[in-house]
Amino acid sequence: MEMNDKGMVAEAIGSMAITLLVWGTISENAAPHDSAVMAGAAGVTLAIMWMTFKGSEILPIITIGNMAAGRTDWQTGALNFCMQILGGLIGAAVLAWQGETVYEAAGALDATGAATALLGGFLMMTVWDRLGGGWEAGAFASVLIVAGVTLASASSLGGTLAAGEIGDTDNFVAVFGTLIVGGIGAAAALMLSDQIFEEE
Repeated sequence: MEMNDKGMVAEAIGSMAITLLVWGTISENAAPHDSAVMAGAAGVTLAIMWMTFKGSEILPIITIGNMAAGRTDWQTGALNFCMQILGGLIGAAVLAWQGETVYEAAGALDATGAATALLGGFLMMTVWDRLGGGWEAGAFASVLIVAGVTLASASSLGGTLAAGEIGDTDNFVAVFGTLIVGGIGAAAALMLSDQIFEEE
């Protein structure tokens, strides 16, 4: 297996950018439209990172989906996943060092959360796979976030680690579980794409 150093760096930088630019905007005095603003910032940041680093995945659910569907070999996928987490951890550590809120603890992963993550992974992968990582996929990510769909990003896991909440089992299971369930939804989108869409 030949390692793609540039690809791994792209995954880390993209994940770090999402963490710093999106989670860094969280404040206790949030305006009523703040969630929509944050969703827009996340979508624009994702789109720019995807276009800057062609072929990058940045979102772990896309990485997990590609691995599960056999589009990415396990070694490359695992390295990409680790680099995404590393980028999220570095970004979260910088925010924690600045005294910012790094990550709001998640509740336990319930059936509704799992179903939402599954659907979110399915829809996000469908758009990302059909249109590529660009403005369209970034805009769709914003819409999903505004609608309350959790697009499990490495920021969540990195923030959990940086905040020292690794011992909070419910929180860790919720975050990691959402990543996995979202990845399963993404894999399902790839596996069903031939049945859903006509050949171009």
